[in-house]
Amino acid sequence: MAEIEHYVDPDDKKHERFGEVRDVILVLLDRHVQTAGSTKVVKMSVGDAVDRGIIANETLGYFIARIYQFLLKIGINSERLRFRQHMANEMAHYATDCWDAEIENSTGWTECVGCADRAAYDLTVHSARTGHPLVVRQALKEPIVTEKEVAEFNKKLLGKTFKQAAGVLQQLVEAMDEPALLKLKRELVQGCVKIILWLINFLHFTGLPLSNPRMGSNSR
Repeated sequence: MAEIEHYVDPDDKKHERFGEVRDVILVLLDRHVQTAGSTKVVKMSVGDAVDRGIIANETLGYFIARIYQFLLKIGINSERLRFRQHMANEMAHYATDCWDAEIENSTGWTECVGCADRAAYDLTVHSARTGHPLVVRQALKEPIVTEKEVAEFNKKLLGKTFKQAAGVLQQLVEAMDEPALLKLKRELVQGCVKIILWLINFLHFTGLPLSNPRMGSNSR
């Protein structure tokens, strides 16, 4: 028993050697045929299957074709070999596409090899449990420039005005997502924002640290 885990750019699942197997003819039983209650297979090249979206992408198609070639090499009869696609109700929730190489024997069709596009599930779970990010940095031909709203603080004035509460207020604003920051920015333009922080009401937030904090024992 053996397993191959091949990692690919999720935004580009082409395979540099796909051209070597594009014309390999496979016997396919896709999910739509099965859902319709049929087991009718079709013979199709890997290239056509990928181009038509039957097989999800070139990388998956490449390895399905290599599995086919390997099985023939070790003596499997091509007339008793097919690739069956997993239906939606049997495919793992994280998988994009999955195919089983099945061999016909005295008991019927039996799965012998599975080939799946598992997305980033394995890496994500491993990273979550170990605390180590499993990522790859790739140099881009052209830089991707994005704009993002970021809160800026006059920390000296913030601390002078809010004292012990300054750090908590800063953390609250820094934790806001971009829509919340944009909403805060629009309210600041109008000149008045109310932020409730524990038992302290901060009124008249003008973009600079507030100059008039007011205690409110009944704040919620």
